[in-house]
Amino acid sequence: MSLQSVFTLAVAAIFFTRQYDAQALSCNRHLLRPSNPSLRANGHDDWFIDDDNDSSSRDDKHQELRGQDEPYATSSSEEDIRSYFATCIPGLHEVLANELTSFGASNVETQGTSGVRFEGSPKLGLTTILWCRTAHKVMELVASSLSDGGYDDFGSNYSEGIRNRDDLYQFVKSAIHTPSLLGDGSGGLLTLSVNTIYASKVPKELCHGHFTALTVKNSLVDAVRELRDDGDRPDVDVNDADVPLVAFIRGRRVGNGRRDWRQRDSFESEEEEDLVADVDLYICLHSGGSAHRRGYRKNSSNDSDDAVIHRAAMKESLAAGLLLSAGWDKLVQAARGDGKGAVLVDPMAGSATLPVEAALIACDMAPGLSRIASWRSGNGNRNPHRYPPAIRWKDFADLATWDELLADAKSRALAGMKFANSPMENGGNNVNVSIYCNEKNPGAAQLARSSIKNAGVSKTVLLSEGDCIDWNIPVIPSRTIFVSNPPWGKRLSQDIDDSWVNLREFIRREAPGCEVWVLSGNKDLTKILRMKKSKSLAIKTAEEDLKWLQYHVFKKSEVTT
Repeated sequence: MSLQSVFTLAVAAIFFTRQYDAQALSCNRHLLRPSNPSLRANGHDDWFIDDDNDSSSRDDKHQELRGQDEPYATSSSEEDIRSYFATCIPGLHEVLANELTSFGASNVETQGTSGVRFEGSPKLGLTTILWCRTAHKVMELVASSLSDGGYDDFGSNYSEGIRNRDDLYQFVKSAIHTPSLLGDGSGGLLTLSVNTIYASKVPKELCHGHFTALTVKNSLVDAVRELRDDGDRPDVDVNDADVPLVAFIRGRRVGNGRRDWRQRDSFESEEEEDLVADVDLYICLHSGGSAHRRGYRKNSSNDSDDAVIHRAAMKESLAAGLLLSAGWDKLVQAARGDGKGAVLVDPMAGSATLPVEAALIACDMAPGLSRIASWRSGNGNRNPHRYPPAIRWKDFADLATWDELLADAKSRALAGMKFANSPMENGGNNVNVSIYCNEKNPGAAQLARSSIKNAGVSKTVLLSEGDCIDWNIPVIPSRTIFVSNPPWGKRLSQDIDDSWVNLREFIRREAPGCEVWVLSGNKDLTKILRMKKSKSLAIKTAEEDLKWLQYHVFKKSEVTT
């Protein structure tokens, strides 16, 4: 895979994605029952860990995995190295790369500002979708039209470009080893879905996302039919496919590009003839949409996007990335070593995304566990986070490896919550981790209270209501980080200037000797703080260009007479 290919994928990760819309049909698969404990939320506060055993028929419906009579793969060994790509919010690429490195990934390379390429075993892939806090999608590369040896049996060289749907159909059929991806004639078949992502202008026949996805799907389905005596085919599942494919398509021009601009009548047809597409096919390791969702902000029982969320709330992945870039994880780690505690303060918490993510980091709770615990289904569907697509594949890691990772994550979460809520050494009544947050708006405060409860961190996060100018909190100098996402610009419109003035006075009064981080999308409002920044991190979310600003607040010198 070329560097240009990966770079353009990183840029296009935020582009509009269309999914092939088809009715999902049932697939005959073997049912298996895991014996390890599962994690669930009690609906009010904190998490329970209980044993499935044989007591719940609910689990029988959640455990449809690989095709019937197919043995589980054993490719989780360290020698089986795969090529992965993870996307993130533009600007968090370095934070994401550091996370992946900490998991043990090799050849970690940032591509643009919104993606990271890396390599590792199938077990590393599962570790990433369980533990990564900043990734939105984690995908494995399965085929590229630009790869070496891009010829099919008929001598077509797809590295020279794909011009139409027939080229795309033949490329997919020749590049994908269908039996290992979807199944062959000896057992059940896995379901699939196809998404399309465009990076630039492409040939006219490939510019419609629906029909392009349909072409990819038809190529794979026809390849499977040719392998089976009964003519059976894989089904499409747009909600929780076993094999969620992503076709990344970018256009480029071929030829010398010289045209006679005076002959405008033929210009458009010549331009189309010069345009070809390069195609990369990825397979997503997880389902349920973007991995930035943790589940604690939902008020519904499924993965619908209709859950009530504060209109100015930031994504969970952005909050986690900002906290990691601010060194909150390092401060918590220092508290584990010396017992002197770690404190985080958010005077304008909104719906409390920053405080909740800070608590999940401090308590060593994997984001994947939060997604598993918060998922609810009233119709008995399989939990897509408990049984992600990757463990259903023919040639990837097995269920036992995933269960082992989950069991370790649950153990770490219990130990992390115990540490966070335990008294500090020689700290009186103070606990190892204290997270204080405040919100003035009653509606936002109610959402914050709900998120804190749903995330299971009510013992760690303390919420106050009122104006921060009247809020006093206990800080530990040199062990306290202040964070804030105050209202700015287009985000909200009421009393913005007054909010920044109050934030300035609060910081001056409460934060001497501490580090302060402020997220802003308006440099004129930032000037109200009258502070000199120490560091700045550029972030782009939606159509907004933001800055994550670091300030050091020094203690006032005493005047002696």
